[in-house]
Amino acid sequence: MSDAFVLEGDEQIREGESRPVVVAFPQFSTMSSGGTEVFVNGSTVTGDYMTGSTTITGNVLSAGTFTVPSGQGGLAAVVEAAVTVDAHKYKAGIVFRILRPGSQR
Repeated sequence: MSDAFVLEGDEQIREGESRPVVVAFPQFSTMSSGGTEVFVNGSTVTGDYMTGSTTITGNVLSAGTFTVPSGQGGLAAVVEAAVTVDAHKYKAGIVFRILRPGSQR
């Protein structure tokens, strides 16, 4: 069985911006269940950042929409997508660097 992968590198996003969260697990043809969690500074903040429901089609997990609340610039948010395949759990992560208003980096 292949290991789950982590999407590395910085994804930049600004306060108030929204993006859909869609993660493909190319090593699998189908997955039985999944979910998404958001962490900032080691704390779970999923309810503050995510809206919508999670669906799985084949090997693609669509986890809803990631939205950055005001006042979060300068932080990093980690979105962890988890899936179950043959009773085994796998995770992939996306790191979002949250930019302050008017900043370029």
